Formats: sequence, C-alpha cells, structure tokens
Amino acid sequence: MRPSIRVHPEAIGELRQARDYYRDIDPDLAKRLLAENDIAARYVESFPLAGSPLFEVYRHVILPHFPYMLVYTPEGQSVMILAVFHLRREPEWMIRQLEDRV
Repeated sequence: MRPSIRVHPEAIGELRQARDYYRDIDPDLAKRLLAENDIAARYVESFPLAGSPLFEVYRHVILPHFPYMLVYTPEGQSVMILAVFHLRREPEWMIRQLEDRV
C-alpha cells in the first residue's frame, strides 16, 4: 500500500509564491514548476525513504530544473511535505522554519 501525502499549509504558500514568480516571467515556466513539484511529490509518496537526509530529521528531493527542494518527513503510512524551499536559503533559516512545522 502506498503512503498518503499530506502537505503543510506553509509549503502550499511557498509553492504558490514560486509559481507566481515564474508565471510573471513566463506562464509555461509556472506550469513546468507545478508539474515537477507533482512528480516529486508522487516520487516521495512511492519511495518515502529515497530522498536525501536533511538536518538529520527530514528528507528532501530537489526539483530537477528549478532551484527548489521539497522537504518532507515519512510518517508511518503517510508522507508530510513540510516545505518548498529555494536552494539558496540559509540553512539556519530553514531549520527555524521547519521547527515550527512539526
């Protein structure tokens, strides 16, 4: 049985911000970002332990053509997507954001 996916509200907001940024440049870029995010989410749903460890507590996958990562935690029969972070974010900032989400 495949785990289910839950998405933290902040992760939804972060994805929307990234989508809006790319939509202002080119609507097709925004569509590609959303498609890559969906592929990454389905991947972690199917293979929850496949993402690389992040800060010893979380796991992440990088979107192949965009500078973003999906941060998640496997939780029994579900996967909780906690964040969609830009890769240039400072690690300390990421840790502070994630602490408030678990």
